[in-house]
Amino acid sequence: MAVTVKDILGVPGMPLRLLAGESDTGRPIRWVHVSELEDPTPWLKGGELILTTGMGVGATPAKQRAYVKRLAEAGLAGLGFGLGFSHERVPRALVITAEQLSFPLFEVPYPVPFIAITEAIFTRILAEQYDTLQRAVDAEHVLTRAVMEGKGVEGIAQSLADVTRGWVLLLDLHGIALASTPRAASGRAERVWEELRSARPDGTNFSLTLVDRGHHVWAQPVGAQGRVEAFLAVGKLEQPSQLDRIVAGHALSLFAIELAKSRAVADAQRRLQGDFFDELAAGGVSPAEAAKGLARFGFDKDAPIQVVALEGTDPERLSLAATDRCSRAGGGFLISTHETGVHLLLPAEPALDLAELSAQIGARLGEEIRAGGGRAVPAPEAGRSLREATYALQVCRMEGWPQAGFEDLGTYRLLLSMADPDALRAFADSMLAPLDAYDREHNGELILSLQAFLQHNARWETAAAQLFVHRHTLRYRMRKVEELTGRDLASSFDRMEFWLALRARDLLSAQV
Repeated sequence: MAVTVKDILGVPGMPLRLLAGESDTGRPIRWVHVSELEDPTPWLKGGELILTTGMGVGATPAKQRAYVKRLAEAGLAGLGFGLGFSHERVPRALVITAEQLSFPLFEVPYPVPFIAITEAIFTRILAEQYDTLQRAVDAEHVLTRAVMEGKGVEGIAQSLADVTRGWVLLLDLHGIALASTPRAASGRAERVWEELRSARPDGTNFSLTLVDRGHHVWAQPVGAQGRVEAFLAVGKLEQPSQLDRIVAGHALSLFAIELAKSRAVADAQRRLQGDFFDELAAGGVSPAEAAKGLARFGFDKDAPIQVVALEGTDPERLSLAATDRCSRAGGGFLISTHETGVHLLLPAEPALDLAELSAQIGARLGEEIRAGGGRAVPAPEAGRSLREATYALQVCRMEGWPQAGFEDLGTYRLLLSMADPDALRAFADSMLAPLDAYDREHNGELILSLQAFLQHNARWETAAAQLFVHRHTLRYRMRKVEELTGRDLASSFDRMEFWLALRARDLLSAQV
């Protein structure tokens, strides 16, 4: 506990007498200052005990009242008034005003030198600081022991809660609790996270204090070398003490070490996962090796699998968020990171909700994530599911869809079955090459006009309005298409082939 005015009044051998402010003698004394100035407050920080012989308090009751008010408003701990120099007794105006303000005021008899009070307070402060440091060292040993015994972040959080006699939350970069002690503290996670998101400044060197349902909370980022790994929040009914802050500061370092270890292990795990995934999808793994490898990564034996392709943000960030989501969901999973996104290999049972998966990962990143899903296949056919997921993502990119499974692609599946881009290109060119040549030579718009005509189901007025041309102009262009290609746009079969050729062109242009 800090040294208070009440402690000093009880020091043996110092006959100090309290005159006012008894109800507030529990104020902690931060420092002692001797002053005879009329207004010493500009040189004080608050929490000081002022000692004076009364030369600066003023000769009139009005000045004396103003003097006490200045000290009280500056947040000082109290006033010791020395007798036998300027005054034989403490002025009544000082006593009355101090009592009204609950500001501790005591008289110092002439035989008691100010140095005796100063030494007593400094001795107590030094003893208190030493005791705090000693208890902090003992507490730090408790926290360090949790790391040495391999208890991880939960063990560190438990030790920190025990030492501070409060509760502890360790939140990841998505606001999800990595550790909470006691478990009921997890109920505060959402509110604390909202405060962190709305109030924290940029960078890693900040400390945030807040009040959550009557509990004082101190929050700070966990990390090293400018990289934030998580956020630590420590709360209790009372204001955090100096000891609490010292121990929590040590816990920050231990959490950073533990999370860095976990990240290194996770990075190695992701590399192993990616290598195995790529080899499996390339068909370089025998069925027996595939089953054995998938079992090591948590997949059930002989269970069907499916692949999901994701994109929408930095692949590394996307990979970390996908890993976080999948590890929390339980069950097996593999992740492979590439230049533009991430491939996930997941159990096909129970059935995957693609929209929910992309929403959960997007929520962790604060961004929209696009997802394409392949169909469920036996493990040795992972490559086929990967191709389907990639095709589905390609169509999502082209159409602006947030997600789609391969089974949702409709007519696109017919075109995508021509897996060779050269075959797709040859099919499209066989229908559209004459129109390309005409548009190049005449700066024409036959391709665009044909596309609008087909999109609006051969409705002349609607298609012409989209192109901002007269319907007779559109009719002329469509006759030119028929003339160049030898096709009849009145034929539903020819219109279907033109539409497929245009879709093929769109697919080719959307390929990464």
